[in-house]
Amino acid sequence: MKINAIYQISEYPLIWASTGSKNWETLINNTDKEAYLLVHPMWEFSWTSLKLYYSEKISLKKRNITLILLHNSKSEFRFARFFQFKSYLINQNIHCCEHFFKIDNSVPKKYDAIYTAAAKKYKRLELASRISNLFVLTYFWPDIRNEKGEWDLHSYEPKLRHADFNKFRIGSEEICKKINESRCGLALSKKEGAMWATMEYLFCGIPIVSTQSTGGRDFFFRDNNSIITSDRATEVAKGVQEIIQRNIDPNEIRENTLQLIEPYRLKYLNLVLELIKGQGGEVPNKEDMYFRIWGNEKGILNLRIL
Repeated sequence: MKINAIYQISEYPLIWASTGSKNWETLINNTDKEAYLLVHPMWEFSWTSLKLYYSEKISLKKRNITLILLHNSKSEFRFARFFQFKSYLINQNIHCCEHFFKIDNSVPKKYDAIYTAAAKKYKRLELASRISNLFVLTYFWPDIRNEKGEWDLHSYEPKLRHADFNKFRIGSEEICKKINESRCGLALSKKEGAMWATMEYLFCGIPIVSTQSTGGRDFFFRDNNSIITSDRATEVAKGVQEIIQRNIDPNEIRENTLQLIEPYRLKYLNLVLELIKGQGGEVPNKEDMYFRIWGNEKGILNLRIL
């Protein structure tokens, strides 16, 4: 799911999905039925989240729209329930599209590790500094560019002067290729949300080296697809070598990940169908609705309206 994008899951009753509140004010319910906004918080849901979500909950309710929060971790789910939000434990990473991010055996391995991360302090790029054969898939906000007008990761983080990186924004096909060129993927922030990139790694069949974190990115991590290290560059580098030496079958990583997310997709689907039924709408065929949300080649992106 794209930050601040809105997806329409159902027309009657109206059910939208989103992450990021920027465009919620545009939602209008002109029907005679209660509408619903299913929200995956894009950051860890904690004390700093309460003011925003309370305010949005009230604003939406005035338009006959009910806010429903879908959380990335058990602790966030319990926290939201304590403060009386309507909430479910359904990690956002269920929406990553396995039809696009997949194993490509025609692509030779070129890097020991890839880190898909914005050039921001919270991503702790410096923790990858001891990995000699590294690609950083990044974007800048605000921009840092060299005299040629290219993004300049080396100026942003001199400790990564040895790393390759994309010098301009690249498309999804190139992203998938770069992941497949790598032997493992990195996740090094201390706190964030579900971290979409971790699922892209797993669907492409590469394991993950992660530091300890909050925010739910580790929800689908298991011993057979990831390793957790301390937040020191030397330990991250050791983790990379250890996970490479395990030589985990890429197909096993991908298939096990699909099995892990399936119960939560069904939980999400059942929630949608219950909301439709509860408002007297025509309940669609379960398999058809599943295909509409995740089965098509674009996945939930196919339902984007804003």
